[in-house]
Amino acid sequence: MTERFTLLESFASLATHYGARAFGGEDWRENYNIAPKQWIPVLVEEPDGLELRLMQWGLVPFWAKADKIGASMINAPIETLTEKPGFRDSFKDKRCIIPATGFYVWQKLSTVKKPYYVTGKGLLSFAGLWSRWVSPQGVELESCAIVTMPANEVVKPVSDRMPALLPKSAWHPWLAKATRAHELVPLLSAQAAKDTTMTAVTKYVNAAKSSGAKCIAPADQA
Repeated sequence: MTERFTLLESFASLATHYGARAFGGEDWRENYNIAPKQWIPVLVEEPDGLELRLMQWGLVPFWAKADKIGASMINAPIETLTEKPGFRDSFKDKRCIIPATGFYVWQKLSTVKKPYYVTGKGLLSFAGLWSRWVSPQGVELESCAIVTMPANEVVKPVSDRMPALLPKSAWHPWLAKATRAHELVPLLSAQAAKDTTMTAVTKYVNAAKSSGAKCIAPADQA
């Protein structure tokens, strides 16, 4: 499960990176410890082009009776994208990209959870799903989930799952509504081990309220 990640880029730089129109990200600030239910930059494709906007992490399906369901829908396993009702509709025509600088995984030992920080070469593009939900009071909420898949050889000793990553060549077909369902899963990859680095970090990051660069400080510097 991907429970926490980092994004150390400005909203404007993300829009430039993806060649997208920036919308509503004036308050976004780099975040070393993004947790579920927080607002994050998300890339979607609209009829007039790519748009980067903020969504809440934790997908709330359009048919949900309450938004609390989002807390249990932060990850969308690649194996059940076409089966689980909560993700099936979004997989058809509401796919997104969730930018990240890195992500955390935890090794569960007998009495503690030992954190590790995983990065790639440059900005990561998580495959994601999104949804638009309207509350009984008429309040609109856009939310998202990270697609996950079996971990690569670097991450596997600590966690059996990691985010599904999109190379640049897959950005457009993943986002495009015209891409057929059977063409989508082959676009996803667990980033090659040679392109992935995993570092043990201090237990400071174990708390969701922790913030700042100390979250990614190597454990041997504690």
